[in-house]
Amino acid sequence: MNIKYFTSMDRKYYDHCGKAMLESFRLNYPKMEINLYNEGGFKPEIDKCNLMGWNLGLAYLDFVKRHSKNKKVVTFAKKGFSIIDAMNNIECDRLVWLDADSIIRMPIHSQLINLMCPSDTLSAHFKVRHVKNEITYTSCETGFFILNTTHPNFDDFKNIYTNIYHKDESSNLRRFYDGEVYGETVVRLEDKGIKMMDLNPGPHKTPISRSLIAPYFQHFKAGLKDKIDNEYLEETYLQNQDEV
Repeated sequence: MNIKYFTSMDRKYYDHCGKAMLESFRLNYPKMEINLYNEGGFKPEIDKCNLMGWNLGLAYLDFVKRHSKNKKVVTFAKKGFSIIDAMNNIECDRLVWLDADSIIRMPIHSQLINLMCPSDTLSAHFKVRHVKNEITYTSCETGFFILNTTHPNFDDFKNIYTNIYHKDESSNLRRFYDGEVYGETVVRLEDKGIKMMDLNPGPHKTPISRSLIAPYFQHFKAGLKDKIDNEYLEETYLQNQDEV
């Protein structure tokens, strides 16, 4: 199985915590490269990075213009349009996203990737539900997810996800963030009977630390990621991994 990992960050985020994330990938996957969407074209001082650049297309630039008054929507769209580009340009059997504010604790072997996202499954993700104004919305915790690019409905996933951004189809979203877009895409395809894998072991809003990948992958989200930096992550998680 051809598995490709990808992420995105700018120089500021790299200097904050992204360097440690890339280093954790290098230590755990010494024979692999991670595909890095490097905003602004910065060059990381880490080996094993396949630099994807930041040419996300005219649709991305148009989106930024349309939503220029909402900085959070624009910020989360950077990830969304990186995912769109990866779905179109990274050739593989399984496409795995790793957030820049995360750490690989030990290799996620291909057998586990296949267990979470077998051939008959289109996406493996952490589904999260939110209630707003008595309406239940489905989103996904997209710090980690797997897409099966060999699935017969992969193009359907790609087209739905892309059209939500290109056509501002946000009426069914709680917020126009990438996790909500992913969740809406999943719901539309599940309604058609397409098989997905929900990795959330319960009704958790922060499910990754409670899931089967917790020993392999740690995601620092919300206020926690503002309290950590490269130095802390390297001292806490990476100092013994050189022996791996």
